[in-house]
Amino acid sequence: MKADSCNGTQTETSMYAEPTMRRVAVLHKILRNSFITQQHAAVSRQHIKYYSSKYHVTIGDVTKEVKPARNPQFVPLNYLKKELSQESLHHLRWMLQKDLLGQDIFLIGRPGPLRRQLAMQYLEMTGRELEYLALSRDTTEADLKQRREIQNGTAEYFDQCAVRAAIEGRILILEGIEKAERNVLPILNNLLENREMNLEDGRFLIPASRYDKLLKEYSPEELDRWDLVRVSEDFRVIALGIPVPRYLGNPLDPPLRSRFQARDISGHAFKGLRKLMKTLKQDKHIPSHDLNL
Repeated sequence: MKADSCNGTQTETSMYAEPTMRRVAVLHKILRNSFITQQHAAVSRQHIKYYSSKYHVTIGDVTKEVKPARNPQFVPLNYLKKELSQESLHHLRWMLQKDLLGQDIFLIGRPGPLRRQLAMQYLEMTGRELEYLALSRDTTEADLKQRREIQNGTAEYFDQCAVRAAIEGRILILEGIEKAERNVLPILNNLLENREMNLEDGRFLIPASRYDKLLKEYSPEELDRWDLVRVSEDFRVIALGIPVPRYLGNPLDPPLRSRFQARDISGHAFKGLRKLMKTLKQDKHIPSHDLNL
């Protein structure tokens, strides 16, 4: 009888102990997540400084080596201001991190020029060459890959923005990504994920790592004879879009959406906007009576 009573007491104790341990585990997880959230909030509130030179760009604790542009006429100009707001610096720091990791970027936010300005500022800051395409309902596959044209009585294929950016190592900016038809953008899936693409003229784009590995075994003439083209390791894509279905447009397919690292670009805070207006007020080209502070 005593043994039975002891066993019953142990069973009741274990029954009460299991829910208690689960509650403790859940509480530990909540406290740990709140601590991580506070750390991220502290990082986002810290004052970030920006330094640039001919060879390096530093935003906060992130530094990137800058390469001289082979075609300076493709680098945006007059987008980078002397004083950038802290909101812009945090966004640019995040973009710099993703660029160093070799990841493509999707800037999403309400309609306006802020997302495009940030992308142009980043390209000017890092000295990167630009390939730009404004998407619409009339955009076709040929506008992204290759277009067939007649020249001197002969039909030839001409590389378009996505192919030129991949080969030359430029940054491809796709604006209005929500306006494109659903069957157009999936052709970029393989280029975004594996840096590979079949072209209409028979050539085949392959990533830089694989091309360099083949180059150790075969000559450049043989690779050219096989129509293999090297995709530069500096090739990146920056997509600009608005949230759907809050706004009208076509939502991105999940496979294509997973290729990007997204960032919510909200409007300037009141303090940052007021500081920006004071900076504009010092501009001699803007009449002071147009800015009432």
